[in-house]
Amino acid sequence: MFPEELPDFFIKAFSNKGDTVLDPFMGSGTTAKMAALNGRNYIGFEVSEEYIEIANQRIETAVTQ
Repeated sequence: MFPEELPDFFIKAFSNKGDTVLDPFMGSGTTAKMAALNGRNYIGFEVSEEYIEIANQRIETAVTQ
């Protein structure tokens, strides 16, 4: 994982609320999480089922708080 501040900055700087953020290497879902928290849609690709589960959990937890 990398710091959440990194995708947060770029998402805010280069997109608007309601836009869609693409993450072709989703990993643990940091970019998708920050997109959701900033009112953006997201599309992410990941081949590891383990990481997909981790990403889904992180995103769900973030948006329900």
